[in-house]
Parts: sequence; structure tokens; C-alpha cells
Amino acid sequence: MSPRHLIARAGLTAMHGHRFRRLHAEAKSPAEAQQRVLSEILAANADTAFGKRHGFDSIKSAADYRRAVPVQSYEDLRADIEAQEASVETRLTVEQPVYYNRTSGTVAAPKNIPVTASGLKRIRGNQQLAAYSFSRWPGLFGGKMFAVTGAAVEGHMPGGTPYGSASGLLYQNQPKLLRARYVLPAELTAIEDYEDRYLSMAVFGVAEPRVTVAAMPNSSTLLRLLDIVNRRADELLALVADGRLPVGVPAEIGASLAPQPRRAAELGRRLETAGKLSYADIWPGLVGLVTWTGGSCGVAIRNLIPTLTTPCAIIELGYVASEVHGTVNVDPRRNLCLPTLDHTFLEFAPRADWEANSHTELLGLADLQEGEDYYVIVTTADGLYRYDMNDIVRVNGRIHDTPTLEFLQKGKGVTSITGEKLHEVQVLNAVGDGLGTTNVEAEFFIMLADPATASYTLYLEPRGNLAPVPRLAPLIDEALRKGNIEYDGKRASGRLGELQMRWLKPGAGDAFREHRVAAGQRDTQFKYLHLQLAEECGFDFEPFHRPE
Repeated sequence: MSPRHLIARAGLTAMHGHRFRRLHAEAKSPAEAQQRVLSEILAANADTAFGKRHGFDSIKSAADYRRAVPVQSYEDLRADIEAQEASVETRLTVEQPVYYNRTSGTVAAPKNIPVTASGLKRIRGNQQLAAYSFSRWPGLFGGKMFAVTGAAVEGHMPGGTPYGSASGLLYQNQPKLLRARYVLPAELTAIEDYEDRYLSMAVFGVAEPRVTVAAMPNSSTLLRLLDIVNRRADELLALVADGRLPVGVPAEIGASLAPQPRRAAELGRRLETAGKLSYADIWPGLVGLVTWTGGSCGVAIRNLIPTLTTPCAIIELGYVASEVHGTVNVDPRRNLCLPTLDHTFLEFAPRADWEANSHTELLGLADLQEGEDYYVIVTTADGLYRYDMNDIVRVNGRIHDTPTLEFLQKGKGVTSITGEKLHEVQVLNAVGDGLGTTNVEAEFFIMLADPATASYTLYLEPRGNLAPVPRLAPLIDEALRKGNIEYDGKRASGRLGELQMRWLKPGAGDAFREHRVAAGQRDTQFKYLHLQLAEECGFDFEPFHRPE
């Protein structure tokens, strides 16, 4: 293990080892820990408008809380969020928000999630706790870190409070000594041009061979960067050789770059020999990738793994959203993530009951069963009360008496034309099986449900210049029938038509991504929704259609 890693781990242990031990101690009695957190949140905000409306001062238990406060959506809280920001009234929290974490959700308009100064401190603490846990992976912090975040400040609310990505804000405000370990300067997120920003990220990444850990919410960012590396290799290597960024990018962003003609020449020779570069060429010492592994993110990881060094650990980032830092990966070898039960009050609805709109008493952490799926409802100290995350998690283990959670998919990743209730995870599995059987690699795919034709259409951009494979659609259709008995019944009865398929030209996936980013979805936290209603997609794939 390198001295740099040992020094980093020693520092993280000194600062955050006690919180790690405390979280494990809380996990021995989750019901008591959760009751304490709920009581603290309600007591702190009893004098707010929301607290008075719902009688926070008279709530003594979780059962009282559930009776007093209905489950909330963002739209239920929007008026209070906006009024508190505009007038500085204590509508949701006594402590005023100093920042708003902006998110577009999956298909909805942007939402502004309030964050207080204490909230920023909690987010930072959770990030540092996770870093301490990750430091137990040998050599992970032995070199440089290639970390990608969103922009710290994307704009300002009407009352003047900044909004953006809280992770970007914390990245920007890292101590100088710690910032020196990061490859990408925080200012890079301010580059507005999509292509220039990614090309600049690629310059910094290619120029630094000593990366031992890459960290980002979605690993599709690395696939996008590698595409740029190989598609614009001559231009990129010239920039690395000269120590500069693309024309038009402010010079101060690239101030730390130095000319590296030898590095550029070495990679140029590898490119000439192999025909393309991989991350194994660029970062030969890469020890681990910290990222989301659940839901649709697994598709990007499967495409990325062949390009990485061997071995390279794939480490789960944890259930982290704009609204809540829901879990911390406390066991990176097994990717077991404990809920942040010492900061967040969590409730859960059994998936089948919630999707059937059955009246059911929500469950606490101590009530969850291993292997079962649940929708997540959170209460935070920053003003989200019984907030429906529309996320599905699965219990994948247990530490002491507390279940560990993995993100499975968004709740909205469900479609139903005639009652089949097709889930995104079923699509991911069926498409994955079909691709494996036919040896097809996908750059991008999305399945759209069209009630007008009572059928599903799979849009797929294959990797390289692969000709369309006609048997892929029937294979996927059959896999869906095997994986979903309702889908099979509707197909057998003719109420659902057979799966249609549209093969797409190169660039379709990038165009779709740019379309979603332009509509307000944050680039660095972008998630491909692989199953959607056609009417909600809003993107025209026809110009990219490649006939069979």
C-alpha cells in the first residue's frame, strides 16, 4: 500500500472514524435511533408554518407523525419552499436555507431542494464518512482522483439564494491541500458548451497518468469521455502536448496544465498500435471506480468494464439523491450500504402494495425484510416531511439489526398499456440477455410504450458499424414474456402487439442526452431512463432511424 494512501487513510480515520463507529452503534437499535432523529427534527421546526399546521409540538411517536402528516410530493411543498426563499419566513425550517440543490427529477420540471448551513455540513460529513470507508480499499487513494460533479452555482433563486449541485459546491470549497489531489479544477463545470466541457475534461484526464480512483454518480460520463478521446484523438493529444485547453475555454481554467509532449507521443503510439485508447492505457494504476451501480447505471458499467485496468474495483457510491443522502457504503468489498439513520427519518412502503394503491401502514427500518423491494419516504432536517422519493430500494443484507439498501430503480420506470405493469429492471434484464445472446453491444437504448398502438418499441444504437440483427427483437420480446406474467398474458391475448425495434445511427444516444440536458436534467447526474411512455419522451428518433 502506497504512503500516500496510508497518509490519506490516517487523516480520514482521525476525522471520521468516530462517526463510522457511531453509525454502527446506531445500527444495533434502529427503531430507537429513528425515534430520536424524528423527535429532533420535529422539535427544531415546531414553530414553522408547516409545523404549526400539522401539530409538530404534539407528536410523540412515529405513528402520531403518520396520522398528522400525509405523504408529500414536491408539488405539495412547492408553495412553502418558494415562499420561504422569497420572504425568509419560517415556512418549513427555522434555519433558513442557504442553498438549493436543483434537480429535474426523471421527467419532471426542475425542483429546488432547500439546504440549510447545517444541511451542507451534514452532506459534507456523509461524503467524508464514505471516503473514510472507501479508504479501506488498499491503494484507492494512493494517487490522483478523477472526480466529476455538477456546477456549484447554476443560477440564483428570485430571493438571491444560489442553486446548483451541492456536491459541486463542496468540491469547490475543499481545502487547498485536498484540492491538489483532484485532477479536474472546480471551475471546469462553468464551461457552458457541452462539447468543450467534455473535451477539456478529457485533456485533464489524459494528461494525468497517476489516477488511482475515479468517482462520479453515473459512469456513463466515462464512456462519453472515452468516446471523445478516440473520436478526437489527434486534437486531444495536441492539446495535451501543448498544455492547453480548446480555443474559447477561459485560459485560467487550464492554468495548472503543463505541456506534456512525451505523454502525448506515448499515447499516440499506443493509439497507432491498438487503433483506440482504453482507460487501461490512460490510467494504468486505476484501483477503483466509485459510482452508482444500481438501476440503469448497470448498463454503462457493463460497457465500461472492458476498458478498465484489471482488476479494478467497482464500488457503489450509495443511495445519494438531491433530496437526501440516503445511505453510506460502509463495506465497499461487499457494497453494503447502511441508511443514514442518525440524520434522516425513513419510512418504507412494500412495493406491490404501493403500486396497487393499497392502503398500508408504512414500515420503519427495523421492519424491512431481506430480498424485498420498497418505496422510500424520507423526512429530513432541511424541510422535507414524509417526502415521496419515488425510488425503489431492495434490502440486500443486514448490519447488526439494520437492513442495508441498494437502489433498484425509479418508481416511474414502470409502464402499463393494458395492465401489464412492465418495469425498467425487467427491460434491462431482457435487453441485456438478448444482447448477450446475439453478441451485440449497445451504445444506447430506450424502450417506449405507445398506448396508441398498444405496443412497445425498442430504440437501440449499436456499438460500431454493426448491421441490424433481426432476431434480437423476438429474443427480447420472449425474455419480457418470461420475466413478466402479465406482459405474457397480454401478448398471448393480442392486447399487446409484438415488440417493435428501431436500429439507430451513431450519435443518437448523445443527441438524446443533449436534449435532456437542454431540458434541465443535470449532465453529471444524468440517468438514462430505459423505459418510458412515448408521449413523455419528447425526443424524435426518426432522423436517426437506420432501416434493417
